[in-house]
Amino acid sequence: MLPKNRSNFKQQGFSLIEVLIGLSILAIALTAGIKALTQSVQTQTTIQQQYLAMLSANDALNKISLQKIWPQYEIVRTNCSQLNVPLVCIRSTFATPNPLFRLVNIEVYLANPSDPTMPQDQRLAKLTTIVFNYLNSNL
Repeated sequence: MLPKNRSNFKQQGFSLIEVLIGLSILAIALTAGIKALTQSVQTQTTIQQQYLAMLSANDALNKISLQKIWPQYEIVRTNCSQLNVPLVCIRSTFATPNPLFRLVNIEVYLANPSDPTMPQDQRLAKLTTIVFNYLNSNL
């Protein structure tokens, strides 16, 4: 039997509106969580690329120093990939006031997928050093 007065009737569950409000709050919270997770993954990927780019730049400068190469005034693009990250190193050499020294810049970019020696837009790393001319010095 149904009670004649609705005020005496006890509600046994949630109304449809309460369920919909609860689901919408849950959907908003899950969307925010997924967005934060996606941003975290993108940041981790960028950090890994920058770390590998710095290793590549350091390798290029160490090669010049250890082999005692006297770099010419030129811009050289080389493939300097690390792990599975395609990278391009661009070495630029400039004169200094002292002719026994040259300024060497190494810039590292992600490689263009169609041409592995061409860089993409954003620079990942840059290192600069001064190279001494061991060949023409009296030391």
